[in-house]
Amino acid sequence: MPTDLSAFWAANQQLLAQRTVEHLELMLIALLAAAVVGLPAGIVAARVRWLATPFLTLANLVQTIPSVALLGFLLPLFGVGRGTAAVALFLYALLPIMRNTITGLLGVAPAVVDAARGMGMSERQILLAVELPLAQPVIFAGIRTAAVINVGVTTLSALIGAGGLGTFIFRGLATNNTAVILLGAVPAALLALSADGLLALGERSLRRRQRTARVLLGVLLAGTLGALGWRAWAGLHRLGGPRFGFTSEFMERPDGYAAWRAHYALPVLNSRELDPGLLYEALRTGEIDVACGFSTDGRIAAFALRMLRDDRRFFPAYDAALLARRGTLDRHAALRPLLEKLHGAIDETCMRGLNLRVDRDKLTPEQAAAEFLAAWAPGAGIAWDAGRALAKAGSAEPTDVTIGTKNFTEQYLLGQIVRQLINGASGLRADLKSGLGGTSICFHALERGDIDLYPEYSGTLLSALLKPPEEILSRLMRDSAAAESYLRGELEARYDFSWFAPLGFNNTYALLVRGDEPQFRQVRTISDLWILLDR
Repeated sequence: MPTDLSAFWAANQQLLAQRTVEHLELMLIALLAAAVVGLPAGIVAARVRWLATPFLTLANLVQTIPSVALLGFLLPLFGVGRGTAAVALFLYALLPIMRNTITGLLGVAPAVVDAARGMGMSERQILLAVELPLAQPVIFAGIRTAAVINVGVTTLSALIGAGGLGTFIFRGLATNNTAVILLGAVPAALLALSADGLLALGERSLRRRQRTARVLLGVLLAGTLGALGWRAWAGLHRLGGPRFGFTSEFMERPDGYAAWRAHYALPVLNSRELDPGLLYEALRTGEIDVACGFSTDGRIAAFALRMLRDDRRFFPAYDAALLARRGTLDRHAALRPLLEKLHGAIDETCMRGLNLRVDRDKLTPEQAAAEFLAAWAPGAGIAWDAGRALAKAGSAEPTDVTIGTKNFTEQYLLGQIVRQLINGASGLRADLKSGLGGTSICFHALERGDIDLYPEYSGTLLSALLKPPEEILSRLMRDSAAAESYLRGELEARYDFSWFAPLGFNNTYALLVRGDEPQFRQVRTISDLWILLDR
């Protein structure tokens, strides 16, 4: 990744333009729809006063729902992608437009309205010639607020595969790449400022009855129609074939999308980026046809999915182990020997079963971890006490060890296993900071001392964090024993970290398809994807 920000932006101009158009399209369509609904609703509520309270209560209720939660509520109704994002943005823009319309109209002095009636003006004439012009500054303030809100909320739409500038932000957060974050954040901020400024200029022009107002209104409508036309054109010319789904981290990692596609000589794919939690659901419901998931995920069995064989051996081993600060281990002498007991305790079958208990059977990670420890600890010669682990987790005692995790089921489970093991089998108290996001976020939290340990994967450390020279990396990615030795030496020398012996399972990337889908019957390997791409 280029270190010079300007060079990096120049190298990504085409993708930046595409994401900016997607962002503008979503924002403009939602804003226009909210104005079409919100302005008349506000006018009616201002005329029929008893309607104002229920209208505003409903709109306020939507505003109290966090943006990500609202997207989650709408997903079952509208599916993954732009439809869900557009509805959510419309709902968020509705309140400020409707509220300001009601406030502006009710703020018109009754004496002015009475004077207009005394002059013989009809109710329609009073509304158009007196009330709306006087309420115009307040109404436009609501539209400006809605526009700025929509620019910000649109960035979250990237989580559900709707595109936009948020795609860069989530990629950058997943890999701790400031250049990628800024590639999305700076244009989004400029769009918000531009939208607010243009609407303010339009409001002033309307107040002065200048031709500029009509021009600006025409530009806004033309921009919206242009975005719709661009989307229609893109829909006619978009890539065909199977629809792929990837996480933001996979798209940005050096051992991710670009390198994988080059290794298999695949063309540009019809793909979208999704939150890890939505990826499997989108595959199950047919929103996408192929997903890059994880080989130990319980939803593979729960959703009757099938893994394609990595016939050209691109994905290396991702052996799971604990990564810890040596200072913490030295400070608490009982910690290292206790954690070393986990070596080889969790194989692929066990990990899939634990993931399945959470993803299909709806146990909490805490419950599934307790099940595992109750079955495993006695056989490992560990006097683990479930009651003591539970009591410590809820106590106000000072924390001795803070455990971090990334933001997917397997990490939540491993974090809970380690936390309960420490709390229930030692005199220490462990706490958990879960869902920290991508790899780099957890690693740098460990560097800063925000956490003391977290579960990590060997292939991830080598390719995304330590990044040895290409010839060394290529050898280590194919030799697990050599990789373990290299990791221990480098992590201790460069960071004063300890890399524990593997937990016992390899959570490598896996290309997944629906097992009962007729079109995939002949597709058994990743190379076989060409069968679908050639259709």
